[in-house]
Amino acid sequence: MNNFLAVLGLVVLGSALFTSCIERNDYNTNPNNNYNNRGNNTNSDTIYALNVQFAYGNNSIWNFISPADSAYAGDSGGTYQYVDYSTQLSNTTTLSTGANVSENLVITTSIKSNNKMGLIFGASATSNGYAFYIDTAGNYSLYEEGSGTTASTPIIPSTQDTLYALKDNWNTIEVDQVNGVWTFYINGTQVTSMAAKTLSGSNFGFKVLPETIGYASYLTVKSW
Repeated sequence: MNNFLAVLGLVVLGSALFTSCIERNDYNTNPNNNYNNRGNNTNSDTIYALNVQFAYGNNSIWNFISPADSAYAGDSGGTYQYVDYSTQLSNTTTLSTGANVSENLVITTSIKSNNKMGLIFGASATSNGYAFYIDTAGNYSLYEEGSGTTASTPIIPSTQDTLYALKDNWNTIEVDQVNGVWTFYINGTQVTSMAAKTLSGSNFGFKVLPETIGYASYLTVKSW
C-alpha cells in the first residue's frame, strides 16, 4: 500500500453532422465491454441541482481510491484528476443529486484526458446510467453503461467531430434533456440529438477507461 501511494505521489499533475466513423487501433474503443466496472457512488444533500466548481476546492466528497485497480481521483490543484492505471477495469465516480430526472435537464462539464473520458448521467444504485464520451482524437460517443452484471452497449458509436472538438485539449460537453429529446453539444455547438431514454436515477459524474488520466474543471446539473 505504501509503495502504491508513493507511486501516486509521482504522477504528473499535469446539427447532427455525422462524418465518417474512426476506430482508433491503439485502445479499445468500447468503453466498458467487461463486467467489472468499478463504481464509487456518493451522496449529497443537493435536491434540485448540482454546481461543482473544482477550482474552489472543498470537494473531498469526490475523492476516490482503489489500490486493487490502481485507480484514484481527487482535487489536483484546482481541477478534478481521475487516474486509472488498470489495464482492464474502468472506473466511475458519481454524485447523487436528487434531481427529478423525468423533467428537463441540462448537464455540463469541461474535461480533458490522455485517452477517453465520459460524462455520466442518470446513474443509480442499480444502473451505471449513460455516458457521453470524448477522446483525444476529438471523437465522441454515447453508451448505455449497464450495471454490475450487464456490459455497456453503444448507442452512438465513435464519431469524428473535427469541426468542434479540440484534440488533446479541454472540451466543454453538454447533454440537454428537453421535452423528451436528448441534445448533445461540444464546445457550445450541437453535434447530435435523439429521443430521450428513461433515466434510472439522479447520479451524475465521470468515467475513465483503463490506462487513462483525466481531468474535469466543473460539473453542473440544472433541472426544471
